[in-house]
Amino acid sequence: MRNFRSLVVTLLLVCFLTGFISSTAYGSPEETQKEIAELEAALKEFEKTIAAREVRIAELNTELAAAEKQLAETELELAESEAKLKEKNYIFGQRVRSAYMSGSLSYLDIILDAENLGDLIFRFVYLTRVLSRDAEIVSALRQEYEQLEERKMAMVAEKEKLEDLRYQIEAEYKNLLDQKAQMNKLLQAAKDKLADEMAQSIPQAERKPVYGVVIDNHAAARPQHGLAQANVVYEYEVEGRITRYLALFATFPSKVGPLRSARQHNITLALENNVRFVHAGGSTDNIKLIEELNLRSTDALKFSSQHIYRDNSRRAPHNLYVNLKALQQEAPSKTVTVRPAFLSREGKAGTSLSITYSGSHRVSYKYVANKGYYHRYINGSQHFDGSGAAIQARNIIVQYTPFYNDFAGRPTANLIGEGPIDFYCQGKYFRGKWKKTSAISPTRFYYDDGQEIERIYGQTWIQIVRQ
Repeated sequence: MRNFRSLVVTLLLVCFLTGFISSTAYGSPEETQKEIAELEAALKEFEKTIAAREVRIAELNTELAAAEKQLAETELELAESEAKLKEKNYIFGQRVRSAYMSGSLSYLDIILDAENLGDLIFRFVYLTRVLSRDAEIVSALRQEYEQLEERKMAMVAEKEKLEDLRYQIEAEYKNLLDQKAQMNKLLQAAKDKLADEMAQSIPQAERKPVYGVVIDNHAAARPQHGLAQANVVYEYEVEGRITRYLALFATFPSKVGPLRSARQHNITLALENNVRFVHAGGSTDNIKLIEELNLRSTDALKFSSQHIYRDNSRRAPHNLYVNLKALQQEAPSKTVTVRPAFLSREGKAGTSLSITYSGSHRVSYKYVANKGYYHRYINGSQHFDGSGAAIQARNIIVQYTPFYNDFAGRPTANLIGEGPIDFYCQGKYFRGKWKKTSAISPTRFYYDDGQEIERIYGQTWIQIVRQ
């Protein structure tokens, strides 16, 4: 326990001294130092109270052991005394019966049978002495019985004291366990906070995504599965002013979806990220585009696999899913990018934002300051993955693009060119721009002064909206 406490406090001090706990993102050094001092004081107080209670329990146990021993000895002595007293009483009773109550003999007979005055006086003196001795014996017996009763009463009091001691020990022990539990809870909270702050305070390596999955965002498709585990999620508009997602995965969740069809802009995004494009069919022109671009793809409507399936608890077309873990069409990437834990510059306050795609679909984000990420909301309700995990965005890019309607009247984002962006990260807001020179080239994001944005580690959401 003491070693664990020392480890937690030492690590907190190390974090403070090495600057891992950033003053710009997670609290000032003064606040951290104050938290450490408060934790130290609380732990010392807990340890002092627990030590005092352990001493008290030890004392009570010693007192209890002595009391139990004394009670056992007293009970034994009382049993012996009572047995002896009963024996004395019995012997005296027997003598009285034999001396005074045998046949017709009585004190009067003994006196009247005297032969002369001298014999009479002798008999009288003898009887007086006998009666006096018997009175002494009766008095002594009565006194012994009274003493016996007093000792019995004292033993009852001792038993009550013994029960009280046992109750005190039990109560002290319960309090001790409770205080130890509270101390462990405090230490665990410090450990959890430390782990969380350490995780938020050091650069982290991220594998390159290898799957890009088109995910439905119709109201009947929510909650979707897999979104919380995606590295990057694009949201873009399709016909009817509804939206869909293209989620990029470096890890392989066992349930992702519901899957939907290919569109020109999600094909372009999959191509620039060099991922396997997983979709549920598409129009003839878009299927042809996938072939022309030589994009690695898996059409869930044509690919025969038990790992692409329909969930009968939902209605089609919002019930088609893929098990990326078992699909085995891609291996985890060996390409790793080390992303920083903190932004390289200071921005304006950016703790919330809201994007309206249509009257029935509004997306918003709210910053969770002590965690370093944003919670996502759809139409005012917090966005959760189908597994129950909250969506936690570390980087948010609102990419403003021109839209046009293709030959079939489908709204399509023109992703090649350049345009403005809004960038939100760690509670800060930046204005910038995006550039993409060709279908295969990556989209790059820049601050207003031309420096390329280096995203921090964690999930990124790119909201593609009309310019």
